[in-house]
Amino acid sequence: MKDKSEINEVVLEALTIMKPKIKKVLNKTASQEQEDLEQDINLRIIRAVKDGRIRPVTFWGFKENFDKR
Repeated sequence: MKDKSEINEVVLEALTIMKPKIKKVLNKTASQEQEDLEQDINLRIIRAVKDGRIRPVTFWGFKENFDKR
């Protein structure tokens, strides 16, 4: 995952997938802190993708995890 467009695509996908979960957690925090917390969480997701800690799932990776269950 070295191509910038691929990294951006994975970042966008990760943020899209996590958005409902983030919003759910934000509803449990004080309203004046929600925006800052959302930005911090999004930044951490972006860093995780760029550092390679979050990678797109391949078919074979998905199959391997599925077979373990």
